[in-house]
Amino acid sequence: MSYFDDPERAKALEAEARSWLGTPFRECYRRDLAAFDLKGKGGGIDCVGLVQEVMRRVGAAGEFTFARQPSDYQSHQLGDKVLDWLRGKIDNPESRRLGAMFEELAIPDQVRDPDAPTPRDFFKPGDILVLRHGSLFHLPVVVDRELHFVSALPRVGVTEGTIQDSTYSGHLVAAFRMRG
Repeated sequence: MSYFDDPERAKALEAEARSWLGTPFRECYRRDLAAFDLKGKGGGIDCVGLVQEVMRRVGAAGEFTFARQPSDYQSHQLGDKVLDWLRGKIDNPESRRLGAMFEELAIPDQVRDPDAPTPRDFFKPGDILVLRHGSLFHLPVVVDRELHFVSALPRVGVTEGTIQDSTYSGHLVAAFRMRG
């Protein structure tokens, strides 16, 4: 059972996530993200901050923070850190809380195969995908049953894609679902 199995919660997630479309990319490593006007053409957010803010604004997760530093972006270590945080592997109360909030999905080979269609019943709204392109990680959040997601990409900003696109499915390394 997922938090977003409720149709009203899924609808709120989709609306909030899509309201970020067109927001520029900006590295966001501050803990007090809510103090900034991040959304829209004058704002800016990274993929981790986008997941954090969307979940917070729809009431799914309350306040949670993926701790990160400016050096994480230059070293490309952010993805591995976020994976460890979501898995609850960091010796920190916030990491343990995230590990209890999210369950890691066992991804079938068919979903990872860029030449195979992704089964429409595998992913659900609210699932957090972890994609790796070389040394760069991206964290899109699935927003509807048609497998569309939103993500913040450098030089592009917040955009919409679909895991059905082999550009993305071939780079999937992990997926997490918020528990109900």
